[in-house]
Formats: sequence, structure tokens, C-alpha cells
Amino acid sequence: MSRNTQGLHKRRGNASEPPEDNDNVKGTELRKFIDTNGHFSLVRNFHLADAFTLMNGFCGAQSIFMSARFLLTSEPKYMWYALWLPFFGAIFDLLDGKIARWRRSSSMLGQELDSLADSVRDDLFIQISFGVAPTAAAFALGLRHPLDTLCLTVFVCSGVARLARFNITAAYVPHDAGGKMRYFEGLPIPSSLILVIGMAVCLLCGRFEDANGAWVPNATYSYTGYLGSWLRSSPVRGVPLGEFVLDLTIPLYKFLMMGNILPRYVSPAHIAEFANTIGYLAMHKISIVFVFWSIAMVSKTMHVPKP
Repeated sequence: MSRNTQGLHKRRGNASEPPEDNDNVKGTELRKFIDTNGHFSLVRNFHLADAFTLMNGFCGAQSIFMSARFLLTSEPKYMWYALWLPFFGAIFDLLDGKIARWRRSSSMLGQELDSLADSVRDDLFIQISFGVAPTAAAFALGLRHPLDTLCLTVFVCSGVARLARFNITAAYVPHDAGGKMRYFEGLPIPSSLILVIGMAVCLLCGRFEDANGAWVPNATYSYTGYLGSWLRSSPVRGVPLGEFVLDLTIPLYKFLMMGNILPRYVSPAHIAEFANTIGYLAMHKISIVFVFWSIAMVSKTMHVPKP
């Protein structure tokens, strides 16, 4: 065995379980899924930890649906549900590994579910609850301009890129004597819960938008916007920090009409519609927070100690 391979086994190794035993366990678990027939054969091979992993994905999906329901109804209670559910997902994320270690059981299904619902093992999981659900909530709360959604998409893609890098380089990050990673490279994706807390503060201050635009206080949901009315005498509405706006509609329209060439093939009404769509550039300033968060997630020089 080469010196590099020996070092790799030292970093990865688990003193209580040799590699051969791990292979035997995987083979046994795989055999269960191949040999078990009949109705509900998949469910019958579930471990308790698998159920908790699935509940993590359940919370993330429900959070997205609650954000969509808020856009349909403009009822803030659905946004509160959407922001609470990722925290429940974090609880399930924390418990599934602990339950697996407590019961000393780990299934092949559980390993694959970790890749789907959590996306990265060792408590650094890019999951629906921490990636897609917070960006869906941000969209529902008002970050809906095309440039806003571009920033939110960069956030999600950065999480996916971080997953790919982690799967390749995790074994080469320094480990302690017990085989535990000393630090994470880049900001862990569960840190997006801080962004979720920030969105909850926006709800408390009434600084968000519903389907009709800037939210108007409603006595039915007195807890929403309460903090904002307490902090100031005159209400300020809309997403915090305002927008960047660059209106190039008229110059773009004049450019497209230049020489009267394009109007020969396209009606002026369609040209004007195109100019209005492309020429008006707007973005909420707070969207930049998601961009900087994305940079921090994919950073290799930022080392976050692993708890």
C-alpha cells in the first residue's frame, strides 16, 4: 500500500469498523432491495433514519408550496409556514445521522437519500430545505425581477457546485485522529437559515410584497408588520433597501427603429414591447446578499470549523 493511500485511509477510516465490514454491510443491504418482492417492498426495507431523511425533503417541498400559496392568496400566514419549515428540516437533518449511529444501522437507501434530500453528507448537506426553499421564499416576498431571480439562481447553482467539489475533495481535507473533518471549505449551505431569519424579520417589519405589490397592514394578521409599526410612526413599505433601476427602454426602441429597417419585418408595437421587456433593468439591492452568500459558499480559502 502506498504512502498516499495509507494517509487516505487514516483520514477516512473508522477505528470501530474495518473497511471489509463496511463492504459486507453494503452488500447485505443491497441484497435486501434486490431479493425483497411484493407490495411495499421499498418501505419494508426502510430504516428509521431513512424516514427522518425523507421528512427533511418533505419540509423543504412543503416550504416551496407554502411560498406559492402565499403568492396566490397574499395571506402572510403561509409565508410564516414557509419560513418555519426549513428549521424543521434542519432538525430532521440533524437527527437522521444521530439515529443511524444510535441504532448502528445504515442502509443503501439512506446513503442515496442523503445525496438527494441532503446532497452532501457530514452535516454539510445541500438540500431542498436550505437551498431551493429559501430562494422560493425570497421570490415570494418580492425578489421577482429577472435580475433578482438570476441572483437567486446563482445561489442555488453555487450550492450544487459546492456539492460537486465536496464529493471530490472531502477525503483530502485535514481530519483529526478520530477521522472527523477539521473544517469546511466555504460557507456551509445550512447557513442559509440566517437568510431565512432575515426574511422573518422582514415579515415582522412589514417590509415585503404580496401578489398585489407592497404589503398593506391587515388587522387579521396583527403579528405581521407589528415590529415595523412599533419602530416608526410613518409606514415604509416594500422590500428593504429599495431597487437599482436602469431604464434603457427609449434608447433601445430608437436604436431598433433606426434606419426603418427592422420595422419592415416586425411591427412597431412588437418592437416597443421588446424594448420595454429588455430595456428596463431593475433589481432589489438586497438580492446582492444572495450573490455574496454564493461566493462565500464556493470559496476555497474560507475555512469554517466543523462543530
